[in-house]
Amino acid sequence: MAASALTDVLLARADREPESVAYETPGPVGEVCALSYAQVAARATALAGELAGRGPDPVLLAYPAGLDYAVAVFAGFLAGRPVIPAYPPSASSPDSGRLAGIVADARPTAVIAPLHHPDLSVPTTLTVPGAEADATSWGRPRAASEREVAIVQYTSGSTGRPRGVLVRHDSLAANTAAIAERFGLSAQSRGLTWLPPFHDMGLVGGLLTPMAAGIPVRILPPSDFLKSPLSWLHQITASGATVSGAPNFAYDLCVRSVRHHGQFDGLELSGWQVAFNGGETVRARTMARFAETFAPAGFRPQAFLPCYGLAEATLIVSAGHWSGRADDSDTTVSCGAPVAGQRIAVVDPERLVSTDGEGEIWISGPHVTDGYLSGDSAELFGELDGVRYLRTGDLGRLRDGELVLTVDAKDVIVFRGVNYHAVDVEAAALEAAGRPGRTAAAFLVESGPDPVPVLVLEVHGRPDEASAARIRAAVLARTGLRLGLVALVRPRSVPRTSSGKARRSACRDAFVAGVFADAVCSGDAVATAGGTTRGSADADAADDRARDAATADLAALIHGIVAEVCEIDECQPDDTLAGLGVDSVRAAEAAAVLENALGLTVPLEAVLCAATPREVACAMVSGWADAGVAPRQVIERILTVGTGAGGA
Repeated sequence: MAASALTDVLLARADREPESVAYETPGPVGEVCALSYAQVAARATALAGELAGRGPDPVLLAYPAGLDYAVAVFAGFLAGRPVIPAYPPSASSPDSGRLAGIVADARPTAVIAPLHHPDLSVPTTLTVPGAEADATSWGRPRAASEREVAIVQYTSGSTGRPRGVLVRHDSLAANTAAIAERFGLSAQSRGLTWLPPFHDMGLVGGLLTPMAAGIPVRILPPSDFLKSPLSWLHQITASGATVSGAPNFAYDLCVRSVRHHGQFDGLELSGWQVAFNGGETVRARTMARFAETFAPAGFRPQAFLPCYGLAEATLIVSAGHWSGRADDSDTTVSCGAPVAGQRIAVVDPERLVSTDGEGEIWISGPHVTDGYLSGDSAELFGELDGVRYLRTGDLGRLRDGELVLTVDAKDVIVFRGVNYHAVDVEAAALEAAGRPGRTAAAFLVESGPDPVPVLVLEVHGRPDEASAARIRAAVLARTGLRLGLVALVRPRSVPRTSSGKARRSACRDAFVAGVFADAVCSGDAVATAGGTTRGSADADAADDRARDAATADLAALIHGIVAEVCEIDECQPDDTLAGLGVDSVRAAEAAAVLENALGLTVPLEAVLCAATPREVACAMVSGWADAGVAPRQVIERILTVGTGAGGA
């Protein structure tokens, strides 16, 4: 396969089938907006012409997910410029600091974005052209060689140390071809993705593999899924998609949405042939629950395709359809055999492990990166029998030629499709604790129906639940991770290495064994109402009594919704949302419930940016008033909802 295969494929399809749909997205009133191969090629060529004369440096992509993002990626490829998948800057985003770190590391000289963002300190801003460029003759202003870098893919690593994986054109071609082969894509296949294209699974799996396979793909905004998870399944039904997937948490969230909100009618999932599951721990119980829940809609458990991959391997390493068996352990799900061209060895630490033995997963093949954009990459690689391997840092075993992932050895907490470095979580907790000499350990407990992120923190003196709740809230605000439990323990309780570092795996084992049974805790995983901070019960005097009344009534409705969404017994209008555990997923669910109950628009940002239910209510009443909905009308809508709105 040619090194620039994806650009070759795009231009060839634009020549042979110019009117065929490459990418499409649902419009605001149900219509479908689409770009043909010819339109993608023409618009990408026009933008590539602007990029080609501006040097060889990487170009930052800061468009929202959608059709323009795909055009921007191919514009970079056609111009011979490495692209850095990113996302639109937002002051409210917990990843805003990480984006600044990416810019500081890569030093791009151009950004492709719909708006100019002076805070990014990137000299040139270009925008994706529209229909005015459709008459452009497509081609390559500067063709890249097969060994040149196509993508600088920043991993979801430590926020202070973003690392850009160098993905070459030939690696991208090999991996997309391997995905298409393992997924069984054909001319009759249709794709659908809501995965953020800023990450490797959304970009390589969601946008680039369909181009390599020559199938159309429907793109949904990621926020649509977060706000209404079942919208994903309804779009699969509407589009006739045969292949779509997500991290494990998304399937759990769909089951949860049916339980809480219904919306099951009208689903037809019998045509869904490949439901890939990757990006975090694949859980058999999740797949079994999803298959059972959506069997009446035609979903077949054999459609599940567990995968294992990482950005350093372009994307996918192994994959295989699920057997449909769910046992008591979620750590034994096979992620299938290696894809074409990929070699896997299980090593402990410098030798091959015997059959079915556990060790570190090493990989080799044309998909594997040469290293990172900056910094020393030597520690990434090892050698066996004269072959250079990438050391993934993950633990697993090979069983009958298939890969079974057992433990993540990189101290990364993978929760709801997002990677959090334990060191960042621990640093946020220690900073909130405010005293030196303490030790913390953050880890994920894989027990019960859902994984639980846990933090164990040593404290001096007499700990209390309020301190634990404050630390939990600080971690959420600083890192975006919603800890299921914070346990405050006695000094010297956390297992350490000889150099004094926390032994997270040993601490996890001690926690599961009940060693910390006497700890003072706060979180969802314990029977406590901790995590609340009371504010003043007296509202500031206001001239407009109707607005005050609407705000009070709305706050009462919102705190009932929050209690239901977070599955807690009690919530008050001035409780801190962070302390209650409202993360981005629960914020989206709460916004969707409120919007459905009142029939008024509830932006996700209104919940994400507020500190308490009362602040959400104040923002919404003010925003609705600006849009022409008077406070008295808000009160009338609340009264029509009744006391059952919180459980809608």
